[in-house]
Amino acid sequence: MSMEEGNGKRRLWEFQPFTICRILGLSFDERMLKRIFKELKLNHDNQFSADFEMHQSLAQICRTQSQPAKRVEKMLEKQFAPYKKELERLDAQKISAIIEGNTENTLTNVPIPALIWFAVRNGGQDKELETRIFAAIHMKEHLALRFYDELALKLPGRKVEDITKQLEIAFESNEKLQRRCERLEQKKEELISTRDAIKTDKIRLIQDLEEQKRLTGRFQEQLKEIGGEAAYVQIEGLKNELEFLRSERKQLNKENAELLKISALSFESKINSKNDVGNKVVASSCNCNSNDCGDQNEMVTAMGAQLKGVKVAYVGGVEPLEPSYKEMAESFGCLFCYHCGHCEGGKRMMELLVEKNDVIFCPVDINSHYACRLVKEACKLRDKPCHFLRSSGLSALKRGLLKIGSDGSA
Repeated sequence: MSMEEGNGKRRLWEFQPFTICRILGLSFDERMLKRIFKELKLNHDNQFSADFEMHQSLAQICRTQSQPAKRVEKMLEKQFAPYKKELERLDAQKISAIIEGNTENTLTNVPIPALIWFAVRNGGQDKELETRIFAAIHMKEHLALRFYDELALKLPGRKVEDITKQLEIAFESNEKLQRRCERLEQKKEELISTRDAIKTDKIRLIQDLEEQKRLTGRFQEQLKEIGGEAAYVQIEGLKNELEFLRSERKQLNKENAELLKISALSFESKINSKNDVGNKVVASSCNCNSNDCGDQNEMVTAMGAQLKGVKVAYVGGVEPLEPSYKEMAESFGCLFCYHCGHCEGGKRMMELLVEKNDVIFCPVDINSHYACRLVKEACKLRDKPCHFLRSSGLSALKRGLLKIGSDGSA
């Protein structure tokens, strides 16, 4: 059977001799021919060039159906397999037109022997098609020989074969240069961006420098007005003097607090002495029996017992007397809490103080009007007793404690 098992594809030995010659010559170079002859265990005459002898012998073998011809056909099929999918979608006439140059070649990287193979193999017994392909290839051979000859005349040593290696080297160099060019282009864009950023920073720095110069000029004028360079020495002297005065003020405040505490204790001692003398006078002139006086002392003691555990808050007053205030309140059995009267914590801080205590004392002689108002509002909202003392002395606090003990307002 001539066609490939009746599937419409011609076999290699069914091609025209000139077609077989062109396909083999374009597909197998000298090294491939030697390898084929070695695999097929073929021999050739040595009358002419060994390469020519091998090519001629192989072409002669492939004209008839034989085992070596089938082996060569398998080799060609394997070699052209990468182009099979792209070429089998075209008919033989279309491929022939591409070879002849009568239509646009839309194929990519498909060699001429592959075009010949699929055109003739798929073209059936159309000998006219095969002849047209031969004619086109024959003219291309003439063109290639002329190009070879012209190129050989221009090349040193007339070695045209070396041009392929040189082209490969040139292509590799070109690819490397292209990659370098792309990197340099990217670097160029980065440098341009950096340059623009530097320009922007430069403009901003120039503006800042101009503003700094303007301020420097104004400061220099002000410096001249206050005495020039001598002002620096004067300022340093004033700083040292200010530091000294601050330390003096701190020491005086400390001494003043000590004196105020001593004065308050002395005042309280005098008050107590006068009370003792008065009590003695009253007792000596009193016609009642001693049991009545004892009842009064027992009443004071009962007041102290009644106030035991009562939480007392003292807002304002003299800060150095805080220990004395505490001692006075605790002598009645109360739990004492002191607040200096400063309102940095605001309204909420004063409200928390009122919530945590049972009775609030607030002297009006040493306190701020704002603190008194906050205490009054907080006590009113929470229904807590609040006593505004006329004096911040210990006696006023004592009278206040006696009052709440006798009233039972705690």
